[in-house]
Amino acid sequence: MPSGMPDPAHNGADTERLRLVYGNSPLMLAGSATAGCVLVALLYERVPHGTLLLWLLSLLLLCGLRLLECLAFRRAASIRDPQAWVGRLQIGAAASGLLWGIGGTVFLGLGDLPYQLFTVLVLSGVAAGAMTSYGALWRGYITFLAPFQALVELRLVFEHTALHYPLAVINLLFVCVVLYSAFKTDRAFGNVLAITAENAKLTRALQYQATHDPLVDLVNRRELNARLIDVADGAVIGKHPCALIFIDLDRFKEVNDQGGHAAGDEALRRVSLILKEHIRATDTAARLGGDEFAILLPGCPLERAEAVARDVLRAIHDFVLHWEGGLYLRVGASIGVAYAAVAEADASSLLRVADEACYAAKNAGRGRVVVRRAEPLREPGCFETEPLRRSV
Repeated sequence: MPSGMPDPAHNGADTERLRLVYGNSPLMLAGSATAGCVLVALLYERVPHGTLLLWLLSLLLLCGLRLLECLAFRRAASIRDPQAWVGRLQIGAAASGLLWGIGGTVFLGLGDLPYQLFTVLVLSGVAAGAMTSYGALWRGYITFLAPFQALVELRLVFEHTALHYPLAVINLLFVCVVLYSAFKTDRAFGNVLAITAENAKLTRALQYQATHDPLVDLVNRRELNARLIDVADGAVIGKHPCALIFIDLDRFKEVNDQGGHAAGDEALRRVSLILKEHIRATDTAARLGGDEFAILLPGCPLERAEAVARDVLRAIHDFVLHWEGGLYLRVGASIGVAYAAVAEADASSLLRVADEACYAAKNAGRGRVVVRRAEPLREPGCFETEPLRRSV
């Protein structure tokens, strides 16, 4: 990966961390606002009212802004830049930590010792509560705790009393414990994310192998049948046409005889690239097996289906495989197109008619396109989704 480019795996992990942190944010913000109100109520008769109310209003305003940020994250359809959201989260965490640190500095300097001890207890509870909310994102917790506890520790030290010095040490030890707990939580969550991502990657790989041909990287027959049923059903419901193209390579045996199976495999890979070049993102190109291919065209009018078939036929005929020993190997194709008009799609008849049209193109001299209309089956019953291929 080029330097400076984002790591998708890292971004995915950060997105999951953000989801967990923002999921806990409403409860955390409610707890922060409640702790602030309790502290103000306790110190209301000991601290100037203007100082208390200014600090409390600032805290409530900040909690409201952070709640709006949380809601914006939840409403986001997709998180394309998780690092930007991490940055916003850290800014909010730093502002909260600074505000609590300022409150601790002011309140610890006012009132008698019992009130100071209770204030330290409340501040410790805020630090511990923040750890449970930020545990999945170590960076966020550090950003919150650093300004918060730095100001509180300085305030305790500057009291210059025999009681405040050990209180500062105890508070520092508590901070170290919650930091270590947050670090361990972050690492544990990271390990879970790594295992989850690896399992998801393995699942996608297994699913891809089960639905794609390993030689040509096109979907296989089973996956084509499944998609054909979906397209046919959707075409009937949506009342739009669809088409199925069968492609049987000509002279493929000669390629194998002259260049060996390696040449035959390369020819199949090159033909698959030709098919990919002539289809839309909504279309499906498949290898049915051997030298047989198919293209499924949902929502496709007859004129376009026939044009796609003729373009593919021309491209395959123009293709020349330059092989070892100075060999110039060529293949051709016989193509059958089954077309279903509006609300007439039927998976079974599309398979049958496409196969019959391809067979007719082969019998008519090869190197041509035969188009036939697929009429829906009238009798009830389950559709047979495996095409009956006849040997040529």
